Amino acid sequence: MGCASQTRRGGTGRAKKKSVASAAAPPAAAADDTTATADTEISHELSTVDQAPDVTRVTGSHFGVKRIVSAVRLVIDAAVSMRASSRVLNVMDEMDGRPAFDEPCHTTVQNFIVRIGLYLTQHRTLVHDDWIWIVDHTIAAGTTKCFVVLGIRRSRFVELNRPLQHHDVEPLALIPVEQSTGPIVYQQFQALSKRYGVPEAVVSDRGSDLKKGVDLLRQDHPEVIALYDIVHLVSRLIERTLKQDDRWDEYRKASCRCANAVRQTRFAHLKPPRPKTKARYMNIDREVRWGARALHLLDRVRSGDLTVRQQVRLPRDQMEAKFGWLDEYRDAISLWTELSRVGQSAASVVRRHGYGSDTMAELRAVSSDLRHSESSALQAQILEQVEPMCAAVGDNHKLPGSSEVLESLIGRGKQLLGPTSGNSLTKQILAMATATVELSSDLIRTALASCSIKNVRQWSADYLPQNLQSLRDEDFTLTTQEQNLRKPIPLSTPVF
Repeated sequence: MGCASQTRRGGTGRAKKKSVASAAAPPAAAADDTTATADTEISHELSTVDQAPDVTRVTGSHFGVKRIVSAVRLVIDAAVSMRASSRVLNVMDEMDGRPAFDEPCHTTVQNFIVRIGLYLTQHRTLVHDDWIWIVDHTIAAGTTKCFVVLGIRRSRFVELNRPLQHHDVEPLALIPVEQSTGPIVYQQFQALSKRYGVPEAVVSDRGSDLKKGVDLLRQDHPEVIALYDIVHLVSRLIERTLKQDDRWDEYRKASCRCANAVRQTRFAHLKPPRPKTKARYMNIDREVRWGARALHLLDRVRSGDLTVRQQVRLPRDQMEAKFGWLDEYRDAISLWTELSRVGQSAASVVRRHGYGSDTMAELRAVSSDLRHSESSALQAQILEQVEPMCAAVGDNHKLPGSSEVLESLIGRGKQLLGPTSGNSLTKQILAMATATVELSSDLIRTALASCSIKNVRQWSADYLPQNLQSLRDEDFTLTTQEQNLRKPIPLSTPVF
């Protein structure tokens, strides 16, 4: 059962109709007839809506399935907050001329979402022999992280000619863990293999624990193909190249100084982007693109190739003072731009086509006009890494080569966790699973009938530690001074 918003308006409407009828009363007999008729209509309307049995009602809830679908989709598909979803449903009823009835409150909506997520990951058995697993860990505050496994069947993937989307994959596992090592990941793989069948391939970013876990799984099942996420592969090769170039760190430091110098000036719109501190070699294109565009603008300022408005807004002497330092990195920016293009082109090909017989030809074709030896070396290294995986897939098949759908889902999960979680894992992590499915009436009816809130509480007790906010409340108790300040002040007795 769920709580409901206090939005019932039947009584208010009835009172208004009564008062209007009384104010405009004709002769007494006619007034009695009018009032009686109005009362009868209102009573019939309320009894029809409130007392008629709801054939669409979900087991364990007094809300109809259509109302639950609407509330959950507002949160999952429309990115509306759980508190706002109830009010949105009321507004929709008012706009359609329907009475605004009780709507599920935010706690009830949250319970619906996590129950659906738990059903998807714990209460289904999907045994197939062509699963491709996409695996990674979420990172949160504290020591707990979540092992996430998504699955897509090869028969489904070969039908696609685009990057994977959330609705293409099945949520196979959400496992909170305190620590993750190769043997622990291997044990998790064994349990999942018993439940879903041994996978045909595993896609990962080859973190040390995931790589070791996949290697141990392949010792038992040599037919399993280990696939390297193309984005992580490319970023690590670019990292290896840039770490040998001292100009890269100098350029990033100079960009930070430039950002501070122009932040409160007329050139604030030209400020360099803030450098990434995490996965920074996956995002070099932002910093490099800014440098290339800033140099292009600087050249236009020097040649006078500006509109009248730009000439007033971008005086040459001030532009030289703020951005003239970029001349030192002109050749380097040209090289870094080409490196970024090689990496992005390779990721785009594998993201769309996966690893297969045609992938190598596509990779060789996308970057054939390279000017720098470092870019050619990067392309050769990518081809060297990709070729064994394409050969393992075979001539007539293709398999996914990107885990970006999982990275995107992790980001969606953090958004659904909300700001009050303190970035710690809570039961709301189950919403990640709910975000992967198309929310139909049949699915929600089955999920809520199969998985109760008691099951969610038991899952939380088995897998989740005490959340950060409750630990903070327990440890950060009030000081003696704060306790004294919160004591009620006794009423003083007046003296006469």
